[in-house]
Amino acid sequence: MINGIRNGDRKAFNAFCIERYPSLISYARLFLSNSWADDVVQDVFFGVWQNRKKLENDGSDLQSYLIRSVYNRCLNYLRKGRLAENYRNEYEKRIASLINGYYAPDNNPVIASIFNADLRNIIDQAVNSLSPRCREVFRMSYIDNLSEKQIAEKLGLSLSTVENHMYSALKQLRIKLSEV
Repeated sequence: MINGIRNGDRKAFNAFCIERYPSLISYARLFLSNSWADDVVQDVFFGVWQNRKKLENDGSDLQSYLIRSVYNRCLNYLRKGRLAENYRNEYEKRIASLINGYYAPDNNPVIASIFNADLRNIIDQAVNSLSPRCREVFRMSYIDNLSEKQIAEKLGLSLSTVENHMYSALKQLRIKLSEV
């Protein structure tokens, strides 16, 4: 069989592959998944075919060569897979960092403007949903910076009524804004 392979006999080589394939694929599967193990064994057989002229007459060292070749190629596949995974993970981190850096409102004035406008709209909607008197008291306090006493005097309300409106407004706003 070895002489036939060395002389380019495809039938001899096919018989050789069929004979050795089960043990080599089983060995490769100890290291790799089925599809990768199959690739490794096929690569080893291809290497044997390419270097068939160098085969020994009796083929005595061929089995140990095949096992060693499968082992080395499995390690190479694993090493390449780890390197590719590390490379992929590193670039995913870098891309995520760039995206986060670019799209963070603090780093991009356009995004900050959009973010602030959206936030203003949400807050305005929540404030506008308050009852008219509650909304008026809230705006006088937070927009006009008036004290509760000044609001009470301006609106002709008791201080406790103004405090109740402020409490109610803040409670409602907390609930509505926590949903966002």
